[in-house]
Amino acid sequence: MIQADLVVRRAGLLCTMVARDGDPLGRVRDGAVAARDGRVVWVGRDADLEAAVKLEGDLIDAGGRCVLPGLVDPHTHPVFAGSRAADFFERLSIPNPSVPPAGRDPVVPSPLGRGRGGGIPLTVSLTREADPQTLLTNARKHANQFLAHGTTTIEAKTGYGLDLEQEDKLLTVLAKLPNVTPIRVIPTFLGAHVVPAGVRREQYVAAIVDQMLPAFRGRARFCDAWCDPPAFTAAETRRILGRAKELGYGLRLHAAQIAPGEGPTIAAELGAASADHLEHATLDQARALARAGVVAVLCPGANFTVPGSPSPPIAEFRKAGVTMAIASDLNPGTSSSESLTFAMTLACVRWGMTLEEVMLGATRHAAHSLGLKGVAGCLAPGSYADAVVFDVEAPEEIPYHVGVNRAVVTIVGGRAWTAP
Repeated sequence: MIQADLVVRRAGLLCTMVARDGDPLGRVRDGAVAARDGRVVWVGRDADLEAAVKLEGDLIDAGGRCVLPGLVDPHTHPVFAGSRAADFFERLSIPNPSVPPAGRDPVVPSPLGRGRGGGIPLTVSLTREADPQTLLTNARKHANQFLAHGTTTIEAKTGYGLDLEQEDKLLTVLAKLPNVTPIRVIPTFLGAHVVPAGVRREQYVAAIVDQMLPAFRGRARFCDAWCDPPAFTAAETRRILGRAKELGYGLRLHAAQIAPGEGPTIAAELGAASADHLEHATLDQARALARAGVVAVLCPGANFTVPGSPSPPIAEFRKAGVTMAIASDLNPGTSSSESLTFAMTLACVRWGMTLEEVMLGATRHAAHSLGLKGVAGCLAPGSYADAVVFDVEAPEEIPYHVGVNRAVVTIVGGRAWTAP
């Protein structure tokens, strides 16, 4: 008999996210899950549980509700100070950005927000001024919101320090975050976010390549770069990520968000784990991503709040066979939300993604992009004992309840999380 220290039973519908019998969501009706020492040890029908599992620990009764693996958010920016609400309203104040109101200069509705609201430079300034404890307190608040909405694993980027000392500070905060909250954190170094004010481009790229990347090796699992006209050129991106790859970092890219460009092509060339945003990716680039096994991490929240943003080429991704993941893209400028379920809703409503696409995109495919395939984003023997009880009868109801949090129990590492 299997020994367990946690059992979740009476799941009206258990979605394991392990394909079975032609069902990509791996649904088990009237299901149950058992775990020990933070890992799943048994999955099956509730009627078979008592004959297979001996419980010496906690019992969670799902009460006929829907149970999913803990959600996996593959693109977040949770360490920052201050607010950019002014940027949000400034973008919305110009119905047609190409025809500004009389008496006002044109304001390009870019995620950089380089208008009167302050943009990324404002966040960098406020984050540099904040002490580590303040940043950790803020990041913990974000982490608790992720957990409250059913997200148990996040990829977490730096990128608001933009020099060696400040980026070190942000990585230190990310390393401490699991000590104050049970969320799983996959750290990413995003020194190549934008070029900081007052620094020459060549000087800053050299600092990333020669100083920051060697200094942060082993502390960040991934290196990310934003390859778009407002940020870094294709040549700069190749130099930065090429060096990161030599040093053993996994690679991620912000790519083709603002305009067409080489970002997706570079992701495929270098074998990146993910290419993110991708609103302007082409069919040929989609095919290259699919051949290289690069996951397309899509960010509906940022797309939703930036006027004029086109939809990513979902049909082309399907045609090419690209693996698609969904992210909240929590950040202070364009997506101030920790709700991955709301991002799923936006992807369905605005882009026409299917239930299966967004469910897998927020679980199994997101985990794949983080190197956690078969470990996170699924419920199977050996996977993390991360699960969420949603107060719904079927997974269709999760994106259907627009902006309403239906997560009632979040389990991380075999323990139910309690909101502070």
